[in-house]
Amino acid sequence: MAQQVETEPVARKSTPDRLPQRPPVREEAARPQGKQGRRSVRLTLLVLVLIPLAAIAGAFYYARGQNYQSTDDAFIDGHIINVAPKVSGRVERVLVNDNQTVKKGDVVVALDDRDLAAARKQKDAALDSTRAQEGAVQASIDQAIAHVNSLQATVESDQATADASRAQADKAAKDFQRIQDLFRTKVMSPQDLDAARAANDSARAQLQANLKKVASDQAQVVEARATVNTYLALLKSMAAKTEESGADLQTAELNESYTEIRAPEDGRVTKKAVEPGDYVQTGQALFALVPADIWVTANYKENQIGLMRSGQPVEIEVDALRGQKFHGHIDSIQAGSGARFSLLPPENATGNYVKVVQRVPVKVVFDQVPQTGLPLGPGESVVPTVKVQDFRYSPLALTVLAGATAGLMLLVFWFRSRPKRMKARA
Repeated sequence: MAQQVETEPVARKSTPDRLPQRPPVREEAARPQGKQGRRSVRLTLLVLVLIPLAAIAGAFYYARGQNYQSTDDAFIDGHIINVAPKVSGRVERVLVNDNQTVKKGDVVVALDDRDLAAARKQKDAALDSTRAQEGAVQASIDQAIAHVNSLQATVESDQATADASRAQADKAAKDFQRIQDLFRTKVMSPQDLDAARAANDSARAQLQANLKKVASDQAQVVEARATVNTYLALLKSMAAKTEESGADLQTAELNESYTEIRAPEDGRVTKKAVEPGDYVQTGQALFALVPADIWVTANYKENQIGLMRSGQPVEIEVDALRGQKFHGHIDSIQAGSGARFSLLPPENATGNYVKVVQRVPVKVVFDQVPQTGLPLGPGESVVPTVKVQDFRYSPLALTVLAGATAGLMLLVFWFRSRPKRMKARA
């Protein structure tokens, strides 16, 4: 065994028969090169397939970016109505809870109405009293008018009597003048003259008395008419008081009705801040009501709105609904950037000016009110995408682009692999 140990190393070093074993070593080294070549071909084919697809996708998204404008700076907006009482009082009942749906006209809060009911009854009694006074004045006017008519009839009667007395006085004067002439011719006696004079004086006295009676009656008529005018003025004043009392009663009735606070619109109750027993003041916010009428306020960059117009279709993706999409359209575009209407608008007239892309609010309305299990409300995030123009690239153009890209990449890989092929041939 010791000899074998000594002879084997000598044989390995001196025997030339072991040299032909090197070619198998080169064959084993060539195998990885063959695998690497096949892997390079597969990679080349894969690149030739993926690059055109990537070119098509890039062209598609570039064209889509030119035809669609999107932003994530967009939120659902709506009319938030703060429900508040019109009268002060203690809360008797609260008929709603947070996030409850209500209909327009539903009673949501009831106040204690006893004080206002008593005030209404007081105003009602005051109106009845004023109407009674107005009726009394109207009766006085009717009575005064009747008195005027009576006095007018008396005036007419006395005027007729005065006219008759005037006729008798004229006749007595003529008779006295005739008898006086006959007395001068000694035809009539002195007794006849005295009788004629007495008759004339009596007729004149009666005429004067009747004329005074007519004047007195006319003065009474004037006085009675003045009384009627006074009553008419009083009636006008009482009518104004009656109207005022009626307005006071109407106000009291309205105040009493205001103790039942009703929902002004359909919507959902939020931010409830009232409980039974609270004393609330006029105008104090009890809760907010969010109607179902909602829209989207999208703040687009000013370089995105160049092709936007009212009526353009919009696809709205709602984050709260895991990307569920709805359809809408542009309603209007604000005339000015959002920053210009902020509480502290920017002052750009400074020396250190840095241009910042402004954002312009765009109002987007839903084509149909979203009917979802989750209520949508103001402040929720959405991603609107506006189609500003039609797609300009046809499938043929995309195919030509893909073919040209594939050919270009094929030439690039062919030129890059040419040194390797030449080296392999050598």
